[in-house]
Amino acid sequence: MRFVSLFAALAVLGSATTANGYADPVKPTTAAVTAYQQGEAYERLFEDNNLSPPTCAIVLERAQCASDLQLISSMRGQDPTDAKAQKWFATGDVALRVENWNGMYVPDESWANNPTFAWWFTAGVVSIAASLPRGGPLDEYLGHYAGDLTKHASAAPDSSSKWVASGSDPVAGLAPVQSALQELFPVTPYPMASFSDGAAAYAQLGVYLSTLQELVDNPPALARPASRAFAALTLARLQTLHTKFADGLTTAPVQSAVNQPVILDQEWIDTTWRKPLTQSINMKWPEKPRMTFLMGMLITQTAYNAAALKDPSADSGFRGALATIPPWEGMNAKTRADIAALQSLPYASKGGKWEEINAAATAAVLDIVNEK
Repeated sequence: MRFVSLFAALAVLGSATTANGYADPVKPTTAAVTAYQQGEAYERLFEDNNLSPPTCAIVLERAQCASDLQLISSMRGQDPTDAKAQKWFATGDVALRVENWNGMYVPDESWANNPTFAWWFTAGVVSIAASLPRGGPLDEYLGHYAGDLTKHASAAPDSSSKWVASGSDPVAGLAPVQSALQELFPVTPYPMASFSDGAAAYAQLGVYLSTLQELVDNPPALARPASRAFAALTLARLQTLHTKFADGLTTAPVQSAVNQPVILDQEWIDTTWRKPLTQSINMKWPEKPRMTFLMGMLITQTAYNAAALKDPSADSGFRGALATIPPWEGMNAKTRADIAALQSLPYASKGGKWEEINAAATAAVLDIVNEK
C-alpha cells in the first residue's frame, strides 16, 4: 500500500481544535469528532482492501465502503486509485478490487505539528482495530498503534492512564482503550436491522441473517463492534420467532459468542458461528412466514455470490429455490418487479452475466429492507 501525507487536512483541522481536542471536560470538539470518524473510515477501508475484500460484496455493507472512501478522499484529496475503488464499492464486485489503493496514515510529522488531530485519528483507528483477530502480522499492525498511544500520551484528552495501552501485552491493552472510547462514542449497529410491521418483516430477517452469515465469511469485518451490535439485534429478533413458533431452536450459543474475540481458526468459526446460524428455522414455522424468510435469505445470498464467490451451481440453486416461493401478501410493486427481473435472467451456468445478476439481486435486497 502507498501512503500520502495528511498535511492538507491538518491545515484545516489545526485552527479548529482546542487543547486535547476538548471544548469542555466531557465532549470532544467538532474537529476531534471529525478526526475520529476519519480514523474509523481509514481502518475499515484498510481491512476491506487488505484483509477481507468480500466484505464490500455484502449488499448492506457497500454503502459504508463507498462513504468511507468519499470521506478519506475529501480529506487527503483525490487520488487516481479512487475512481477504481468507487467502481468496486458501487457494485461490490471483488473482480474490481483495487490492490494498490492509495491509503493514508498519520506520519510522525503530524504528531509534531498537530498532535490533537493525530491522537483522535489514531483513536478512531483503534476503536475498530482493537477488535481484530490476534496473531501474526495483525499483532504487528496493532502494536504500531499501541506504541503511538503510549508514545504520545500527552496528546490524550486527559492524563488518565485509560487512554494508553499498557501492560506486558500492549496489543491486549488496546481493549480497555477501546472501551473508554466507546463511552464517548457509543457503538451503533451496522447495518441497522429494522423491521416492517407486516409480512415483509420475515423477508427482512432473512436478509439480515444472510448478511450475518456473509460477515462470518469475513472475520475481520465480523469482529468490528458495529457488526457485533448488528449481530445482537438480528439474533434477538430471530429468538423471538423461535419462542413464538415453539420450534425448539435457540440463538443462545451464537448470542454468547457476540462479545467473544474472533479467532482466525476455521474450526472455531464453523463451530461458534457458521453451524449454529444454519440452524435458524425448521418446519415448525408456519409455511407463509417460513417461505418469506427464505426468500430474503436466498436473494441476499444470490447477490453476494454474484459479487464475490461467482459459483454457477450456487446461483442455480438459490434462484431455483426462489422460483418456488410466491410473493408475500402486500409485497410492494417495485419489490415484486425487481424479483421478477432477477428471475428473468439466465442462470450463470447458462450464460447469465454476473454483473447483471448482481445488480438485479442487489436491487431486490434493498427493496426488501426498505419495505414498510
